[in-house]
Amino acid sequence: MQQTRHLDQSRPVWLKVIAGILSAAVAAHLAATALFVGPDNAAKETFEEPLDSYMLPFFQQNWSLFAPTPIRTERSMYVRGWFDDENHTEWVNVTELELKAAIEHNLLPSRAGIATRRLATRIASHHSRINGDEQEVLTGHYHSNAWSRLRERLMEQEDRSSATRISYLLRYDRTMAAYATQFVYAWWGEDAGVKYVQVKTVDQRAPAFANRHGESEPKPREREFGRRPLIEFEGQDRDAFAAAIERFAG
Repeated sequence: MQQTRHLDQSRPVWLKVIAGILSAAVAAHLAATALFVGPDNAAKETFEEPLDSYMLPFFQQNWSLFAPTPIRTERSMYVRGWFDDENHTEWVNVTELELKAAIEHNLLPSRAGIATRRLATRIASHHSRINGDEQEVLTGHYHSNAWSRLRERLMEQEDRSSATRISYLLRYDRTMAAYATQFVYAWWGEDAGVKYVQVKTVDQRAPAFANRHGESEPKPREREFGRRPLIEFEGQDRDAFAAAIERFAG
């Protein structure tokens, strides 16, 4: 006992201070995590904006990883092009193209083969947490200054989501438009006259195990986003993308 007290007294003050700060930081992080993943309540609504700013994207939890049936929803991304306000191409399931070419019958598939599935999953996660008015904004058509105007519309909504969540939504919306731009160039050609792109995601849930022999599957859920202008990120390679799509479709 005396030896324990002696060791405690021999520790420098700065070490005790650091230990106290680290303990407080860990406790605060655990409390924030519990609040973030817990059910909606008054405290969660009060601290929604700072909580989202802290947790997203690095500390976001997905408890379905530990569930007995971790993946029950198949998400796909569809793309089509618009020549003007009235004429458009057919929808193309770009996720299906990726999966058939890069994943099926491949023992060591590349993560690049699930790019659109991951994108559809991430935007679905944020889309499901915003309210109906905000979802309606995303269905609107924006042909110029699209994402600055979308941000302005979303930020002026009553009972809007946190600025952090809106930022991530628009980042994924913009990324989908950039992917769609490369796809329409590769699929229909750069000279086809496509002026705008449009994306939708489709969620198809697997039947519950108890109903696995049922005649009908669960109805798919669609999230249709409005028309967006053609956009290319710095460093995107049209030729490389077109070559990949050609392999997918071959």
